[in-house]
Amino acid sequence: MASQKLRLAIVGGGIGGLTMAVALSRLDVDDLIEVDVYEATPKMTQVGAGITIWPRGWTILRALGLEQALAALMPPGQEPAKVDSEPRLAFTYRKSDEREGSFIGDLKFKGGSSSFHRAEVQDVLLSGISSSIRFHLSCRLSSYKELGRSISLEFENGRTATCDLLVGADGIKSVVRKILLSAEFPKEADKIDPVWSGTFIYRSLIDSDTIKRSNPNHRALTTPTVYCGKNKHVVVYPVMQGKLLNTAAFYSEPEKEGAQFEGPPVIDTTKDNIASHYVGWEEEVRCLVDHMDKPSRWAIQTSGPLSQYALRGVALLGDAAHAMTPHQGNGAGQALEDAYILANVISKAVRSGTPMDISKVTGIYSKIRQPFGNFVQSSSRVQGLLYEMNGPGFEDINEGDSLPRARLDELADRIQTGWEWVWTGSPTDDLERAFEMM
Repeated sequence: MASQKLRLAIVGGGIGGLTMAVALSRLDVDDLIEVDVYEATPKMTQVGAGITIWPRGWTILRALGLEQALAALMPPGQEPAKVDSEPRLAFTYRKSDEREGSFIGDLKFKGGSSSFHRAEVQDVLLSGISSSIRFHLSCRLSSYKELGRSISLEFENGRTATCDLLVGADGIKSVVRKILLSAEFPKEADKIDPVWSGTFIYRSLIDSDTIKRSNPNHRALTTPTVYCGKNKHVVVYPVMQGKLLNTAAFYSEPEKEGAQFEGPPVIDTTKDNIASHYVGWEEEVRCLVDHMDKPSRWAIQTSGPLSQYALRGVALLGDAAHAMTPHQGNGAGQALEDAYILANVISKAVRSGTPMDISKVTGIYSKIRQPFGNFVQSSSRVQGLLYEMNGPGFEDINEGDSLPRARLDELADRIQTGWEWVWTGSPTDDLERAFEMM
């Protein structure tokens, strides 16, 4: 391994896979590592709409040299989510399942958040990738096999490849996870396939001008807002420099959490199907729902918490490792952290001047990322329960109930506490711990 390049294959060209490619590019390891990215789709596209970057994620993007390019895409008045800045508003929360909504509280912390359209982030990531990294489109992995120190890859289009280190960034229905768990972790076979969270999310990008015409003072035009209610909530924030409102309306059937979802997880729907869930909600919510043209309905699926994210020459990253609910907007953020840690550990190992111990590298990655990734996965679920009045101590609340200020304050405190991890640690600290293990 010391006398030839490390052959690294990244399966999946989403946010996590691309960040891995950017990180390796910035680490200047072209002479030491041969990188191939295999993407299942015929062109690089991003599924979904909005993406939120929190201080931990922004620390990584800054380290990758992408801060300036992303900052230029922010809505007017928004600043990068820097941990060292003054406390800023991230979201305002309201109880909205009644005609006259109630203020719950403001989520404020150092750095706040930064919101983008997912395609914008992809374009910035692509611009930061070395020309030496090869992309292979229409390559959907069908299987892999470990052959001593190398790994053979087979794709549905008949292509084959060989690598020394395989990074599975292939999403919630990860083929890499399926093969890894089946072969090495049979007791976790129930975590191979994703399960339904019991929640649907209706997504739409709304032209801000249409909302201005209906309600010029609508708070969502300038303020990221979460409208909360029993078994439902709506999240909205500006993207594309304020031209669009990324709107996500959630509807839950809690008793179905953990079931297998039957049917296609994503379908096109109509705003009438959404509006029926929000009858009786405050005017701002009904205004948004009335303008959700051409919405899609997504069944939110998750994967079970894994005991390891890597073994020998195979590592899982992003949704392949820890697919989570979006209630803390951190699926992409955790993929950034996975990629940042793994790329830096690999870089340090190949520069050591001694033969690379791949099992040690992937083991360190898993020891650093698995506990935290699983924690965030759990934390996001708990936040969703709080937004929909289903968290511990709030189960008795019915839709439309008016709550006394004391209970709203208690809810606000619980929400705030659930977010503290976002600004009380740093991936830089995690990377230092990883280096100490080498």
